[in-house]
Amino acid sequence: MHPLETYTAANNWPHAAAATASRLILRTLQDTVTSFETDIPATSPDWPPTAASAAEVLRGVARRKSRGDYAQTGIIKNPSNEVWSAFVEFAAWAYDATVWNSTGDAIVSLADEAHSIVIRITHHQHTAITAGLAAAGHKRARLERLNQ
Repeated sequence: MHPLETYTAANNWPHAAAATASRLILRTLQDTVTSFETDIPATSPDWPPTAASAAEVLRGVARRKSRGDYAQTGIIKNPSNEVWSAFVEFAAWAYDATVWNSTGDAIVSLADEAHSIVIRITHHQHTAITAGLAAAGHKRARLERLNQ
């Protein structure tokens, strides 16, 4: 296994850019994902229809539900394609979302509607994500390595 390096992304990015980056990161890493968790806040009129629809899918599998619309999925292991796709679409609107690999490493952590994105990735994954961000038009977007 290749060593994992920790990076941060989305610092001071507009939410639309952070949402695009989070989807790209999650899709790039999906073959290494074994589980995830997220919270699902009350539906906001600011959410795009795709995020609102994805939130409903996630509420359907949520293990903890509160009064109102707030829910938490709990840890979802080996998610179906439908549930994983909903997570990818919705994660940038969650207050907390985490993804783990088969060795139990938290490889993606999103906080506060993707205002903070921390990822633990290999050099090869870093190259793929950086190229994907550039191709998506995020020329100023860069991943900053965190000291370990």
